[in-house]
Amino acid sequence: MKGFAVSIIYSVLILSTLYGNTTIGTDVVSRNVWRGTDFGNAAALQPYIEFKKGKFTLGAWSSWAVNSGSANENDIYISADLGSFSLTVTDYFFPAYAGEDNIFDYSEKTGSHFVEISLGSNLGPVSITGGYFLIDPDKSIYLEASYGPFLFGAGNGMHTIEGEEEKDSFQIVNIGLTTSRDKFSASYIINPDQETSFLVFGVNF
Repeated sequence: MKGFAVSIIYSVLILSTLYGNTTIGTDVVSRNVWRGTDFGNAAALQPYIEFKKGKFTLGAWSSWAVNSGSANENDIYISADLGSFSLTVTDYFFPAYAGEDNIFDYSEKTGSHFVEISLGSNLGPVSITGGYFLIDPDKSIYLEASYGPFLFGAGNGMHTIEGEEEKDSFQIVNIGLTTSRDKFSASYIINPDQETSFLVFGVNF
């Protein structure tokens, strides 16, 4: 079964490479901040590879903190452009490289995978995104709206600080202002739930 799954993954990657448009690159960021939460408390390298064919996109994205093995992340996603909105399924995987990653274990109790389905749509100048975790003990939900450089996000479960009461209720976790020029980007982010803020600088190669 494991061999079959690996064969399917490699077949999709090979077909995508042969018949799709391929994009590769990496970002170097001062911090890996995702939805208002810092992962790794360190600068990070974030390589990616993406294949596009028609209205479908298959990609892999990862983040590796330069001085912390506890912040490894290696994700795979597939998305479809359905006209007025887009549908994306993302498999967030957090390997420890200690010989016990169990990459094929999708159990919520013992696995290292979190799988989210999300919908995105543009309503004029406003972009709306909503995500629901299918594999996650908290069944977390995240909602985000952006207008130009401004971003506002709220979520529950994994998106909040520890505490059962907060995990069950929505909290504002991500207020951001983002700008970019050429290959450089910068974001100022406030997380009211954690009562903290970040200024993240990045460069793309």
